[in-house]
Amino acid sequence: MYLLRVLGGSTAGAWKVVKECDSVIHKTNLYEKSLFLLLFCTLCSTAYSQNWQPMAAGYLPTGYTVYSVSALGDKIVWATASLELFFPPIPTAHQIRVLRSSDGGQTWTSVLVEEAAGTVSYQIVAVDSLTAWLTTQDQGSGAGKALYQTTDGGINWVKKLQDPGAGVSLSRFADGQHWLAHNRTSISRSSDNTVNWSSSSITGYQTNEYQTLEAGSNMAGIAGDTLWNGTTAGRIIRFTDYGASYQFLTTGLGSNATISSVAFQDHRTGLLNSNSGLGSSNQISRSADGGAGWTKLANQPDADGIWNIAAVPGAPGFYVLTAHYLVLPQLTAPAKGKVAITTNAGDSWAFENFDQPLNAVAFTSPSTGWIGSGRILSFNQPAILKYTGSPLVGTKNAALLPIGFSVSPNPVADEVVVQIDAEPSERFMFRLTDLSGKTILEATVRGSVPATVDMSHLPAGMYFAHVLGGARSGVCRVVKL
Repeated sequence: MYLLRVLGGSTAGAWKVVKECDSVIHKTNLYEKSLFLLLFCTLCSTAYSQNWQPMAAGYLPTGYTVYSVSALGDKIVWATASLELFFPPIPTAHQIRVLRSSDGGQTWTSVLVEEAAGTVSYQIVAVDSLTAWLTTQDQGSGAGKALYQTTDGGINWVKKLQDPGAGVSLSRFADGQHWLAHNRTSISRSSDNTVNWSSSSITGYQTNEYQTLEAGSNMAGIAGDTLWNGTTAGRIIRFTDYGASYQFLTTGLGSNATISSVAFQDHRTGLLNSNSGLGSSNQISRSADGGAGWTKLANQPDADGIWNIAAVPGAPGFYVLTAHYLVLPQLTAPAKGKVAITTNAGDSWAFENFDQPLNAVAFTSPSTGWIGSGRILSFNQPAILKYTGSPLVGTKNAALLPIGFSVSPNPVADEVVVQIDAEPSERFMFRLTDLSGKTILEATVRGSVPATVDMSHLPAGMYFAHVLGGARSGVCRVVKL
């Protein structure tokens, strides 16, 4: 038996038991507490897999869950955590907690978002080492739904948007200019990097059909200008053109299937997690046509965990899944966690088991990934795990057919033009990476339609241009002058 968050509507149904907070971290003693906890954590002796380094132990009180992890490159990572509160009223004393590191997890700071007291947060989006955005919502008990921004590393937060669409999912597209906030029938969009927002309603949701999540980081998949989000009626809502258009897609999994996590590596290939209610088995399904059709995998990773799914940038076929295990109704059994990694889009799996629950997962490159903890059960439980294993690249990649494309001029000083040998109706992901595999920029490119990519702001050096689409891919070197 497992626990799932169901979001939207006047009340948010959930199968969760609330555990009250037993300590408070105030901004006034932030640095003193951070130093103490850093020293404390060096003494922790909990054994973990050699592929994952435990971090930030003691930075969250018992009962909190890390709902979202957002990372940039291999140094910057933000995370947000809240108590598991799913029914109104949210206690006015409850405060969201934010963790941040700007040195790859060597040191951490932890703050309370006092400005958003009485709310919970399911998603944080990092912009740089000092700037991040946070979704907040009160589950219908008073404070409403809003987006908050910090520009000083989380010490202060400013409410930037009060809107029904601001309470659950927030996504920043790879171009850095377009943002989409989505809460069931309400959306808010920005096309100028959050300077201005426009709000609207969408139609098509059925009665008692909602968004769901285990981790805000993993509820929606993004590739280029397209975003996919699951519902409680076995459907996918696919936003295109950065949210300007949308379409409900039937997955064939059944109207009682709850889709809690979706991840796409390009405009065609993705995975989702679904189950059919409390106590039912969890299933991973795969799409090869942009979400229009889905097939349950013949080799399932594990039916017992509700999986959060992250695609690994720059590694076609690689996905990392996390799950946690808490038994109803007493919740007294030891909590366990599991990581599943596939190198071939779900045909086979490698597993690692953990003696703590796991939740949000995010990768920024084949060599850099982060996991946020599930419910904190003890003071010395790490809030974050960092991937330290071998880069997820190489001969394990799924076999992909080559595709012809050109990037010119090459070498380039300012802009390059990308053109792909394919039909205009086909959409591809163009991804530029550095020599370490770190994603520098992404863009959506249509077959046979020249697309201009600005590289003027990048340092001189060698880069790799990748084109990904369905079962086809291509790569070439690009020299920046």
